[in-house]
Amino acid sequence: MLGSALLALHGVSPLAWAQTGARGADLRLLIGKATRLSVLSDRVTRCQVQRVLGVLAQRAERQLEDTRREVRDFMAELAAASVSADAKRLLQVAVDGYGAFLKKSQDLDVSKTDGLVAFAQEADGVGDKMDALVTALVAESGQSMGQVLATAAELQRLTQHTAVHFLMASAGIQVAEQLKEVEVARKSFSDKLQGLQTAELKNPAIETQLQLLGPQWLLMSNALRHPGRELKTMENISTTSERLLEVTTSLYRLYDAALKA
Repeated sequence: MLGSALLALHGVSPLAWAQTGARGADLRLLIGKATRLSVLSDRVTRCQVQRVLGVLAQRAERQLEDTRREVRDFMAELAAASVSADAKRLLQVAVDGYGAFLKKSQDLDVSKTDGLVAFAQEADGVGDKMDALVTALVAESGQSMGQVLATAAELQRLTQHTAVHFLMASAGIQVAEQLKEVEVARKSFSDKLQGLQTAELKNPAIETQLQLLGPQWLLMSNALRHPGRELKTMENISTTSERLLEVTTSLYRLYDAALKA
């Protein structure tokens, strides 16, 4: 989704994210916020599935409220931004879609599993709209986006996307289809992590985060091989996906800073 869209447009050089003055800096900030919003659509869904399953439900409630607040803040900043007419059109579509998605999130009946598939599909649609906006903003910036940055963005999304589908399988929803999605995402995460570990761009802060990321992903990857309603496994998936999101978010910021230096 996110990373592949960016790589298709600007995945040539891992060191090509150069500063181009105040306008370029403003667009970089917007790109970062839109990228984060794409990731958060999956985080909202993960929290909702946890609530349906009763897996660390109170923690999921807090994370869900934090996510909604962050989404609203970022959407307001994006809506107030000065961008091209094409980007503005995509921005409006994305903001409108996200607003409707948040309302459905508020109204979702967590006592039923029926609406989860449609809700998860809507989350994917919101993410796609944000990805289209990211691609337009990158093009408007006139800069290329380094492969490591696009990969870090995709890893953020995969931390949540993988957990969503595993937990939906645990809820007994389209189990075979969900587990197939889990396996594809698990392999994609492993491949992309290896790509970052062998990338040329490194500094001590990046190395530290990569050292944290490897063992955390190993824990989650192993847990993903044991689907079912075992509570401890579902809790491990939920908590580890959140830790991985924290680390990959830090990595995205560190790569962004390093590529601008």
